[in-house]
Amino acid sequence: MNVERVTTLAATDGHSIPAYLLAPYTAQGGAVLIPPYGATKEHMLGIAVTLGEAGIATLAIDLCGHGENSTAIGPVMRDEVESAIRYVRRFGPAAALGISLGGRLALMSSADCMVAISPSVVAAISPQGKWMFETFPSPTVREPYPGYVVELLDALGPVAPHDRPCLLLYAERDIPAILQGAPGLQASLAKSELRYVKNDLHPEVQHDNGFIRYLPRWFNHMDLKFNYEVLAVTASWLNERWGKAQVA
Repeated sequence: MNVERVTTLAATDGHSIPAYLLAPYTAQGGAVLIPPYGATKEHMLGIAVTLGEAGIATLAIDLCGHGENSTAIGPVMRDEVESAIRYVRRFGPAAALGISLGGRLALMSSADCMVAISPSVVAAISPQGKWMFETFPSPTVREPYPGYVVELLDALGPVAPHDRPCLLLYAERDIPAILQGAPGLQASLAKSELRYVKNDLHPEVQHDNGFIRYLPRWFNHMDLKFNYEVLAVTASWLNERWGKAQVA
């Protein structure tokens, strides 16, 4: 498998999109890996290696305002995802795979198929979630104010219905507001499949304080990018779309 830093990827307005490309010697397709809010391309390398071993070339990107991407954070990240999808089409059919905010962006993309891992499609962010974003902002995101993600989700707009294949993958004990949005999201996507990860999750906490009961759900959501069941299910689902895996 070849691993390289991509320095030629650019958005429509010309700004650079830092990325890593992991490409097997014979690829059956390409996938753009879109990190969650507050994360970077480096956080997606475990998924990249797993898909690379399954014969899928992966391009992990830094969204605007994150990591090495110096462009101001904002809705332009949708254009960044589209530029990345155009890049991976050189390997064959293109998938978009994202987590949380990245999952929402994947579903909004022009990819041939999508894997949305706990996509941030909610009626409203819960008070507990808003407090976590405001109180514990990630050092890898440059946002105008802590909790800016609420404004960003509004600016991105809704996920439009479509009939391309997509996998909606959630932790069984995920953030409640995100789980509540799953059935409606599936209903709006004609060729979507809804699954739940059950292994390697934080257990529920029995406590009088509701916020403390919420914390394991938050951690389950944040840890999905490293969850072994997520890696296995994602690789298997893409192979079902594109045929038998080719090991690099």
